Amino acid sequence: MADVETLDDFAGRLVGMAARYAALGSTVEDAALVKKLLDSVSNRLYAAVAGIEQFCDVDSMLFEDMLGRLKAFYERLRRRGQDGGGHGGDQLLYTVAQWRARERRQGGARDDDDARSEASGFGGNRRGRCYKCGERGHFKRECP
Repeated sequence: MADVETLDDFAGRLVGMAARYAALGSTVEDAALVKKLLDSVSNRLYAAVAGIEQFCDVDSMLFEDMLGRLKAFYERLRRRGQDGGGHGGDQLLYTVAQWRARERRQGGARDDDDARSEASGFGGNRRGRCYKCGERGHFKRECP
């Protein structure tokens, strides 16, 4: 399997090889196809191959099952951006403005003054924030 070749293309070549064997009157068992697939995949799937060989019975595994496991691992790599492409994970952290907008949408917006609450032992004599007018120092039930 070439580094630029996809898993689907390589599996298609293996299935085509098995079809040619069948046309000649011989059959290729699933165990032989599975071993061929495991021995031939590129280095980027090496961790998946090692895990499958360690925890699964390769001799009795179906080719489709093995291909599904490798595809799942490859998709996870692709989503995390470790396959060499720039897929996913382009922006890892929120900016301050994005974080505050996210908090406002979820109902947990806070001012910078509100970082330490009275319940945690900080904040001095501040009483809280009014949810009616937004002013600090009184609660909604005491709003003038």
